[in-house]
Amino acid sequence: IRMTAHEKLGPEFSIVVAFDDIGEEPREFDLSAGDDERSGLAKRFGLVSIASLEAKLVLVWLKPNNVLSVKGRFSGQVTQSCVVTLDPVAADVGDEIDVVFARDAAESADLVDPNDAEPLDGEMIDIGELVAEELSLSLDPYPRRHDVDPAAIDLGPGARLMTEEVAEKSVEKNNPFEVLAGLKPKL
Repeated sequence: IRMTAHEKLGPEFSIVVAFDDIGEEPREFDLSAGDDERSGLAKRFGLVSIASLEAKLVLVWLKPNNVLSVKGRFSGQVTQSCVVTLDPVAADVGDEIDVVFARDAAESADLVDPNDAEPLDGEMIDIGELVAEELSLSLDPYPRRHDVDPAAIDLGPGARLMTEEVAEKSVEKNNPFEVLAGLKPKL
């Protein structure tokens, strides 16, 4: 079995917080990914580059050592490859982070919807990896240069034939029940 670099070395942007370090008061964190961390994340997510990645998070126990809330926001600047031209496409990314972790979500149903809670395992949480996962979810799945007109894209003769066939069929407005009319006994 071959292991990827991610599996061998762990997360590229790892900031581990022990649960014992989160007291009764909310704990705030300001995160900023360094050059090597951004380079590793860009490689993992298939990006050309990540120019910046920052986050501000607040961790607070909703139920000590059982239900943990992580709220905040992340922002960054990424460069992806255009799905049409493969040219670099720069984009600003960012989003709110609002995740609740629970050891036993069913037991904590008074605080959190069991379907919405993430599992809380072990004695620590990697908030850097949480930010990396949120970054991956915010990426445009089909980045395209702003000047690329989707209608001008030549998809080849097969796509044109398919489009013509669909157009021809849409002109023929057959009644779907005509076939059944032929099966009906004649009186």
